[in-house]
Amino acid sequence: MKDYDKGELAKEILKGLAVGGFLVACLAMPGLTKIVPLFSPKGARDRYRIKRTIDGLHKKKFVDIYTKNGNEVVEITKLGSKKVLEYNLDDMKLKVPKKWDGWWRIVMFDIPEPKKRARSAVSRKIKELGMYPIQKSVFVSPYVCKNEIDFIGEFFNVRNHIIYIKAKEIEGVQKLKEHFNLR
Repeated sequence: MKDYDKGELAKEILKGLAVGGFLVACLAMPGLTKIVPLFSPKGARDRYRIKRTIDGLHKKKFVDIYTKNGNEVVEITKLGSKKVLEYNLDDMKLKVPKKWDGWWRIVMFDIPEPKKRARSAVSRKIKELGMYPIQKSVFVSPYVCKNEIDFIGEFFNVRNHIIYIKAKEIEGVQKLKEHFNLR
């Protein structure tokens, strides 16, 4: 089994559960029948690490473990699904095409003061994606990012305060082209 950094094994188990929803288990160590093969454990130590990780996920209420038809089932909870979304948010990157299509993607938002924590999170995440700030709440990118912006807006429950624009022309184009290394 690969050496996982702290928290990485839990992240991978949750992502695997998110795809399937639940796993039926009936090994001597409950909860591992379908999970264990995903991680190629080399022995009892690796299987123990997986079990300990699942137990930790259960304590944090990210998974439920219960018996059904004589088999133990490990199932992701709503809280666990939300955690997977956070992982997806953390791993999100824009795809950079080999050739630019000539369109600029502009993202603007006006998130009200009562949601200022969401506003800062949206701004931070958009910057992390590599979008260029042309004003405090206006960002631009030459790369397709609609799905990512929709996801970020939905995740922070502020999508209705975000506007996505696709434009051919924009002021300051030379500075933007230099920033994104475009010709």
